[in-house]
Amino acid sequence: MIIKVPWQAWYGDVQKELTFPDDWSVELVTMSDAKAIGTETVDRALINPLGTPPLKELAEKSEKAVIVVEDITRPVPTASLLSNILTQLESGGLESSDMWIIIGLGAHVPMGRQALIKKLGKVVVENYSVYQHQPYENLEYLGKTQRGTPVHINRFYLEADLHIGLGSIIPHPYAGFGGGAKIVAVGVAGMDTIGANHYRALAGEAGGVDCVEGNECRADMEEIARMAGLSFIVNGVVNSRRELTGVFAGDPVQAHRAGVEWARRVYATELPPQVDMVFLNAYPKDTDLMQSINALNAVGFDLGRVLKADGSAVIIAGCPEGLGIHYLSGVGMRGQAAYDRDKDFGGHSVIIYSPNLSYPEVKQRYPPDTLVFNHWREVIEELQRRHGRHASAAVFPCATLQIPSIG
Repeated sequence: MIIKVPWQAWYGDVQKELTFPDDWSVELVTMSDAKAIGTETVDRALINPLGTPPLKELAEKSEKAVIVVEDITRPVPTASLLSNILTQLESGGLESSDMWIIIGLGAHVPMGRQALIKKLGKVVVENYSVYQHQPYENLEYLGKTQRGTPVHINRFYLEADLHIGLGSIIPHPYAGFGGGAKIVAVGVAGMDTIGANHYRALAGEAGGVDCVEGNECRADMEEIARMAGLSFIVNGVVNSRRELTGVFAGDPVQAHRAGVEWARRVYATELPPQVDMVFLNAYPKDTDLMQSINALNAVGFDLGRVLKADGSAVIIAGCPEGLGIHYLSGVGMRGQAAYDRDKDFGGHSVIIYSPNLSYPEVKQRYPPDTLVFNHWREVIEELQRRHGRHASAAVFPCATLQIPSIG
């Protein structure tokens, strides 16, 4: 049996063939999904935003605009959206010299030029000022949130009087979903701000994947963004082919919530009965291993929902950028934390399949008994040894997007 899964977002976006033994019972577990939208739908979203005047009107009252764009670890193809935003701002009287673009890296590694071109488009890279946020320098302190989070924000961002955020609405284990206020509250925040906010989640104050309402981590982000003057967001929801299937623009909370409702429909996945093996493909957050843990989104970070007690979990990840770097939770950083087999994986054993990773890299984050294979054949051989000829399996092709259906 051959099953095809999407592979290496931004670095190919191809279909990869995975071969399974004919004697196995293998189910492809897909999300509800949706068709791609056309340019007219995108235009309407920007011209008729939710809860704010159109960008053109906002530009007419502004002297300088800054657009914070998510980095390449996130899936939305932002180049076309960014071009449209810039056109709207120019129609409101702003010139290219009045518009800055900041890559909202948060605690992620800076992007190289080719990655910037992939995410922003060559025209933008060559004709506009593009800055990459640094969470340790060039910050201004704005005070504390009501939850006590110290708010340090990028000074370049604060120099503008019109603040715009551009990003993805995708499942997130802390904020419920990405997008909205997160692009500023984390994307252009200082490490003390990012750490204080994320520690709330680690302390159990966040609701987890798909939880937005009543989520203290998300509420704290939205207060930070208000303090920092975030005026307008443009957020996209993608389908299984990383195409835009919805665009939501306007007020950072109102537009985000509308996008979340659509995302819940697109990403909804009906979980199968428990199986011997679950295969979680990390696309489209498969650029590096640090991001690929989000493949557990598909099961709500609870492998026991789909795996038998003695079952095996396989995380499939292209990882063209290897292990990846995270300046908060990476090795040697203040929030360093390796995954625990019992706490994070419900006691299940984990296998990592990636042509671009080694065991010394994987062991920095995963339990010591995690197996790492560069060849698919080796994965199958190991699983046959464990589970025999007549085993059951479930394959989640876009696991970082997929969320369990409610009810």
